[in-house]
Amino acid sequence: MSGQTRVQTRVLVAGKNGQLARSLRFLAGTAPDLELRFFARQDLDITDEPACRALVGRHRPDVVFNLAAYTDVDAAEQHPQEAEAVNTAGAGNLARAAAAHEAPIVHVSTDYVFDGRKPSAYHETDDAKPVNRYGASKLAGERQVEQANPNHLVARTAWLYSPFGRNFVSRLLSTAATGRSCGMVADQIGNPTSALDLAEALLVIARRLAGRDRDMPCGLYHLASPEPMSRFDWARMIVGLSAGMSGPTCPIEAAVTGDFPTPAARPLRTALNSGRFHEAFGFDFPPAQKSMSDVLRLLLRQRKGMS
Repeated sequence: MSGQTRVQTRVLVAGKNGQLARSLRFLAGTAPDLELRFFARQDLDITDEPACRALVGRHRPDVVFNLAAYTDVDAAEQHPQEAEAVNTAGAGNLARAAAAHEAPIVHVSTDYVFDGRKPSAYHETDDAKPVNRYGASKLAGERQVEQANPNHLVARTAWLYSPFGRNFVSRLLSTAATGRSCGMVADQIGNPTSALDLAEALLVIARRLAGRDRDMPCGLYHLASPEPMSRFDWARMIVGLSAGMSGPTCPIEAAVTGDFPTPAARPLRTALNSGRFHEAFGFDFPPAQKSMSDVLRLLLRQRKGMS
């Protein structure tokens, strides 16, 4: 190397303890060109704008990832101000702090900005009309980011799952281990997306945005698995793959959303089309079954280690 020091791209990550940030940490060893710095809420409270400015100013990142979010959809109905503080005002605070130091920001949003009435997959140009307070807070956060920082990328994703924390897959495995049947709605359609795959996409984005070229691909993108399915079909895929790996399995029974009343309304069809992201970044999400298998192997290994 003739004494030369390789310069890494510094990436500041808010939301250290979420499953997406944990997936990024899991993959960090595959990205020696990126220096990922993770911050939990006690270190970086995005609802505190002066604190955001101070921390970004101290670390001088090349790129900022906002992975911090209030994600409890039902609780947001009872506590809308808490959801808005993080998902709306907090997103704007971090975007302004990044802009003050000329750093691009990547903000992760959700398919729940849509009302679910479109029979085909949503594109970035479709009107966003959320049906619950969580979706409304996330949509308002997107707009805050767009207004606060010209160098932004808003990434809408859907139905995240991973080997980390509590999510749809880990909860289903716990139920399957009891041997009881499990009812799953067959009328909610979306894109089950591995947080490990989304983390890979974020690494690609970081490298591209750090280049600061004139053709920086900013704006709004959908980043989700290419295969939409119902929660019923997703659950059947999970227990089928689990059985093939000698993991827990159980009968899956079809239900409808009305069978499970919740405080927050759920949009029924929020399939996302990620074609624009592929065109701009050349990134393709793996087939759904491969992604699901990869996560299941890790989850089943964890369960075996705890037994």
